[in-house]
Amino acid sequence: MGRSGRTRLDDRPSGAGLRRASAPSAGLMAMPPLPPADQEERDRVLAYLRAHPTLLDQHPDILADLVIPHGAGPKAASLIERQVQVLRERNLRLEGTLDELLRHARQNEALLDKTHELALTLLRIPDLKTRLGQLVEAMVRHFHADMVRLAMPAAHPALQHTHLDPLCLALEEWPGPPATGEPRCGPLEAALAGWMFRAPHPPPASAALIPLPKGTGVLLIGSQDPHRFHLHMGTAVLRRLGDLAGAALEADSPS
Repeated sequence: MGRSGRTRLDDRPSGAGLRRASAPSAGLMAMPPLPPADQEERDRVLAYLRAHPTLLDQHPDILADLVIPHGAGPKAASLIERQVQVLRERNLRLEGTLDELLRHARQNEALLDKTHELALTLLRIPDLKTRLGQLVEAMVRHFHADMVRLAMPAAHPALQHTHLDPLCLALEEWPGPPATGEPRCGPLEAALAGWMFRAPHPPPASAALIPLPKGTGVLLIGSQDPHRFHLHMGTAVLRRLGDLAGAALEADSPS
């Protein structure tokens, strides 16, 4: 005999048997009729999409903005998956941008550390010859320079030392407009390159032109790499190098 009481359709604890049908999803409920003008516009859009089935592949950014209800049925799954793919690709691009920013930040931090070390080194050197030699060595070793030049007033003691030629040049012989303001990066004008980098030294493919403080001269760092110094690069570290070069020269400038 059966047990007393009301019979259950399923005695399993999980209740995985027959269930009451759920209410229809709001996304599947019939929408109120559109005004005639809106209906015509929607029909034109739908007709265009049917005539161009690859449109969304050609414009994946639109997929990221579409709103597709979860209860829209199995045919909507491919669109949802495509949306996920578009968002994933966008996320990967953002991660790549972030990685690049972090890489540049680490490089800048390393350059600032090297600049600080150079400043401390120059402070310990009393004579001009050794001080400028250390400055050039640091430019080549830590800042990837292939050549370095300093232009300064003709009366500066550095120009009286033949052993500093061709590192130091007379500012009065500067060809073209004077270099003032912010550092400039990129290819050099032919006249300036020929004056600063005389034979047998080849002219640089790219260079940084750094005015020294108080108009006391110009530091020029050249590279055979055409992409080493370019128009859109940051100049914060270059300005600091100019300050250091100016301080190194100022200690021996005439009063």
